[in-house]
Amino acid sequence: MYFVDKDYSGQAALISAGTFISDRPWIHKERIIDSYEIISPIDSTLHIDCNNTPYAIESGEILVIPPHTPHRGLKYCEGRIKFHWLHFAASNLQLRTEAEVIQEINDNNLDEMIILPVYTNKIDSKRFHIMFNQLLDLYQKNKRQTYLNAYLTCLLHELTSEIMDYLIQKEFNGNRLQPIQDWIRIHAFEDITLEHIADHFKYNKNYLSRIYKKNTGIGISEQIIKFRLKHAKELLTETDLSINEIASEAGYEDSKYFMRLFKKYESVTPTEYRKTFFYKHFNKK
Repeated sequence: MYFVDKDYSGQAALISAGTFISDRPWIHKERIIDSYEIISPIDSTLHIDCNNTPYAIESGEILVIPPHTPHRGLKYCEGRIKFHWLHFAASNLQLRTEAEVIQEINDNNLDEMIILPVYTNKIDSKRFHIMFNQLLDLYQKNKRQTYLNAYLTCLLHELTSEIMDYLIQKEFNGNRLQPIQDWIRIHAFEDITLEHIADHFKYNKNYLSRIYKKNTGIGISEQIIKFRLKHAKELLTETDLSINEIASEAGYEDSKYFMRLFKKYESVTPTEYRKTFFYKHFNKK
């Protein structure tokens, strides 16, 4: 489950923050508060019940407790316990299932969304804790509330980015993207754009761009170029078509632009490529 704000506008407000440390056996007391709380252990495991759901939160993991939710420790933490905590107010967060969140990501502008997990162990805890420590430092120095709220927004966006990456990777693996990649390969020599592809497969274009690059390592525009240049290299070695004709066959009406692009990606000009590989191709024994 996740807390989602589809149109976040920086309205979250930091209330308080700190780091709890105990070297003696300790258990979280039972309480209900009227703000959101983020808890992230650094040392040891925190055993806590939140609204009748038990959690064993380990180092690097995160629990987000919503307002007016009863929570209490389940058992004593033995030895040293250390965890970050912060309380903040937010008015537009709504509880959503994972499937609903994925649909929201697809349907909306990703730059305007905030997604916070109820619980997760899928984030880059080192980066998160660095930012958390910076926020704590600002809070201890009694910086202006607007400054603290702005930095809190940065922390929420960092969590959102980590969660988005995780959900995208989980939902769209290579097999799910294969039909899209195949379609691009077939239509690469036509005048296609990211918008065309997104419309064809009924995706938000920003979302499609993000998941494609996340799963393949390259953007869609670069994928089109690679398919085009692959075809161009085949034509250079297997036909005697002119460079202008090959450029057109590969989807480029401007042959000079095609030659610049070819040199950029292949480190040689189309003519140099043909001289290097044409002879080898036609003189195999």
